[in-house]
Amino acid sequence: MRFSLRSIPTDTRLPDALTVDLFTHVLPPTSVMQALTHASRRQQRVRKLSHASMIWLVVAMHLWSHLSIEHVFQKLIRGLRFIWPDSTFPLPSRSALCYRRYQLGARPFVTLFHQCCVPLATPATPDAFLFGYRLMAIDSTTEIVPDTPRNEAVFGRMRGSRGASAFPQLRAVYLVECGTHAIVDAGFWPCLTHERVGGYRMLRKLQPNMLLMWDRGFHSYRMFAQAQARGAQVLARLSLSVRPQIYETLADGSALITITPVNHGRPVREGGIQLRMISYRLTDPALGDTTTMHRVVTSLLDPSRYPAADLVCAYHERWEIALVIDELDTHQRIARQPLRSQQPVGVIQELYGLLLAHYCIRTVIHDAARTRTLD
Repeated sequence: MRFSLRSIPTDTRLPDALTVDLFTHVLPPTSVMQALTHASRRQQRVRKLSHASMIWLVVAMHLWSHLSIEHVFQKLIRGLRFIWPDSTFPLPSRSALCYRRYQLGARPFVTLFHQCCVPLATPATPDAFLFGYRLMAIDSTTEIVPDTPRNEAVFGRMRGSRGASAFPQLRAVYLVECGTHAIVDAGFWPCLTHERVGGYRMLRKLQPNMLLMWDRGFHSYRMFAQAQARGAQVLARLSLSVRPQIYETLADGSALITITPVNHGRPVREGGIQLRMISYRLTDPALGDTTTMHRVVTSLLDPSRYPAADLVCAYHERWEIALVIDELDTHQRIARQPLRSQQPVGVIQELYGLLLAHYCIRTVIHDAARTRTLD
């Protein structure tokens, strides 16, 4: 196999050459510069640490979560130091790295995430589509942040019968492509925010070829209405406390129902959305309680084109998003420790850096799987 050493012009500054080469096809330098421009973070004067280098540093922090920020920077430049024309280039201190990181802020990371993180699956990707629709899922979780007055003031603490939580926390809501585990949208709110608020925001990324799944906590008339307004189909679990109006039982045992908006706690009888409800019980005790009746509702109304058994099995693919959250918290980030950032803007920046690193890793895995399939 032929290869060559990277050639660096003598007039190039070390921070300008800093990248994670494995990820540059996912986060190309042009996209990084566009994100900085969009966030009004283009540098007006030359500094030892560029904004672009800080973006790569924050992403790389989630490849070496157990290392301090200065050691992560040393990891990034280790290869460059062997071929760098000037071997006397001084390394920045930890305080300099932290100062530049907070100076950069979170907006470039948010912009870069929305520019680059898109669905990855192709029609050849296993279990990524059902009836021609791309399987997507919404779910939420909470993240622990450092115990500082600023973080507590912005994100708050969870409270229970025994008092407040030991650390401040935030609410994270994700939109995930089930077949590839790619996170294509995300949002972060104070921990006491209802997950449905984040669910509404995630609907902005829906496309007509998507089948969106969510759990019973996201159920609302508005969620269905906004999803259908974007042309997407829905498959969601229905809470036992919801009593929909059933007006027709279909041949396969499913039923057509109507859900209506609520005005001051009372349902509005005029209008409504037509859905199909499928009721079922689990038959394997290893999967859960076999006596509980489960109900899912969908906007796919034709039982001949969309069999009930296929939809029930597909709904359980929604749990792929739980595996994605586990990848973020347990395997990519050290779950027993809170995030690093002492200020709210750093927390948001760090979380979007985590999402960018996760998306790059999933892209590399997906591309490798496609290459093996083609071979």
